[in-house]
Amino acid sequence: MRLFQILGIVVLVTAQSRLIHGQLINRPVLGAAAGMGNCTVSLNSNWGGFSNQASLAYQREYWIGVHHENRFMLAELGSSMLGVAIPVKPGTFGINVSHFGFTGYSISSGGLGYGMFLGKRFTAGVGFAFSRMQLPAEYRSANTFTVEGGIHYMPTSKLTFGFYVFNPTNSNFDDLSDFPMLMGLGITYFPSDRLMLVAQVDDDTQRAPTVRCGLEFRVIERTALRLGYSPASPEGITVGIGLPIKNFDVDLNLSHHQILGFTPSLSVSYLFTKKEAVTQ
Repeated sequence: MRLFQILGIVVLVTAQSRLIHGQLINRPVLGAAAGMGNCTVSLNSNWGGFSNQASLAYQREYWIGVHHENRFMLAELGSSMLGVAIPVKPGTFGINVSHFGFTGYSISSGGLGYGMFLGKRFTAGVGFAFSRMQLPAEYRSANTFTVEGGIHYMPTSKLTFGFYVFNPTNSNFDDLSDFPMLMGLGITYFPSDRLMLVAQVDDDTQRAPTVRCGLEFRVIERTALRLGYSPASPEGITVGIGLPIKNFDVDLNLSHHQILGFTPSLSVSYLFTKKEAVTQ
């Protein structure tokens, strides 16, 4: 019975990913964004460079992070990721490795991104990834290459606009599954030092655009409470908390889909220097 439940959810999520956001099935919702409706396009955060490579430009220290989530409380639908940021001149490289699924169905990916400043108000980035979909041995597997990238524009210190495009080449896993091209436009606004508001619109050119929104309230220093919402699967209503432990950042998040249930996630990252400023 449990196997049929898992396979049923895989089919449902895969179908939704083909029609809504083809990259969600093998790209985990990372860090602070997981608590804010997966608003990633305009965020300047440690994990942001793996959702919009323009955010890599802000990361000027060596950084490493690990992430894991259990989609709908099922270990077989677990998703894990390792990310590394390597600053160079004039920008920053980001390396990531991720895995989703179980022995009967899985997607593994490895990616390389780069982001840099283009003047004082603009950042830009680009990323490339190789992904492999593995189905049961008696069936087959397939590989694909994807490209992605984005920009940030900061007219003031309190306001950031972001734009992102995923898979403009329409790469796919042969006839097994596809990755629709996805475009996103987002905004981050700080009405005060403690409050951050984010909003985002995604469009995969196949369905009506999806709107996401969220907020973060900093209780003390880098400790933050988060809330968000997105009608896209698997997010739904999201909540999260960010906790600083010396040079570590720990992000605990929980999302709830009205049909499929809860998805908990944990992101832990380490910055190889003493933090002197609050990061998003």
